[in-house]
Amino acid sequence: MRKAWKSVAALSILMIISGAAWYITRAGVIGNKDWDFAAYGRGPALLITAGAALLIANVAAYFFLPSLRTYGRPLWLDLKRDRYMYLLILPGILVVFLFSYLPMYGVILAFKEYKIKSGIVFSQWVGLQNFNRFFGRSVSRQVIGNTLFIGVTQLLVTFPVPIILALLLNELRSHKYRRVIQSVIYLPHFISWVIVYTLLFSLFSMTSGMVSKMLVSMGLQPLNVLTNPNGFYGLLYMSSIWKEAGWGTIIFMAAITGVDQQMYEASYLDGANRFQQCVHITLPAIAFSITTMLILNVGSVMGANFDQIMNLRTDATKTTVAQVIDTYIYDMGVEKGQYDLSTAIGLFQQVINCILLFASNMVVQRTSGEGFF
Repeated sequence: MRKAWKSVAALSILMIISGAAWYITRAGVIGNKDWDFAAYGRGPALLITAGAALLIANVAAYFFLPSLRTYGRPLWLDLKRDRYMYLLILPGILVVFLFSYLPMYGVILAFKEYKIKSGIVFSQWVGLQNFNRFFGRSVSRQVIGNTLFIGVTQLLVTFPVPIILALLLNELRSHKYRRVIQSVIYLPHFISWVIVYTLLFSLFSMTSGMVSKMLVSMGLQPLNVLTNPNGFYGLLYMSSIWKEAGWGTIIFMAAITGVDQQMYEASYLDGANRFQQCVHITLPAIAFSITTMLILNVGSVMGANFDQIMNLRTDATKTTVAQVIDTYIYDMGVEKGQYDLSTAIGLFQQVINCILLFASNMVVQRTSGEGFF
């Protein structure tokens, strides 16, 4: 009986998805608003309604049908017991659904020639034409290359820093001093990248920066940090470490606090020093946290930090080293209004990120036996 219930549930969900795809496809193929709903929209609407009704009936059967009540009763009791907790979670679920899942239908713009008057659904289908437009441009190679270079190098440079900081903080004897240090290194995370650029401009501006004035007063040449393409990557890495390294230690410090203290005591009696304890006890104990964060970071290699690059780039760097996929999407979509092209580029970016996420998880599982999922 339970297998039949699962089959009906899968069928109802498939009906809803098929009806939605059917409706969107027909509306898109028509390409304008001069179409008859009775002729083209009634079938998909009826399919979606039937699937939704079947799904609701299936859920009700899970809780009230005698043959399924033994499976549904524990869940019903759990919902009844923790109903107030689920009510607290409900607003968050609704927000995620409304602002993260519901807008996903806009992905179809990647396969359409978007016209504002026609709207998303009624714009004409063009297939892979938007992808061909992007990859047919010479700038695509530069944009993808910059994104990969910044993503990979920033991962290699910045990822180990929070781990090292967490290990160093764990070695501090004074808990009071440790809390003070933690609070100090956490603070930059709460500063926006707009403020960070303002601080950098106040320090390194060629004309009015404090550091430049000090160098000039000593008879030296001012540093060209903000507008020099050759120094842009170093600016990215250093500012990212200063702003986010302290915040990144939270997860690793939490993992370290869960290490059994008896292991340290036993190793001390065996003659292990602090460095050996760190290498052979602390690091293996937090290996799962490290691999989890590594997988998540690898999965976002193609999504370079948009806020950081957008605020730190200048006229001298925005078309060369600072032009990544995210900024190019902004330039095409927001500034030039090419929403269909920018959607296609964004879809390509997310597909690559998903591939990297699953690939990194598979590699970590095969090498260390631990993975994220």
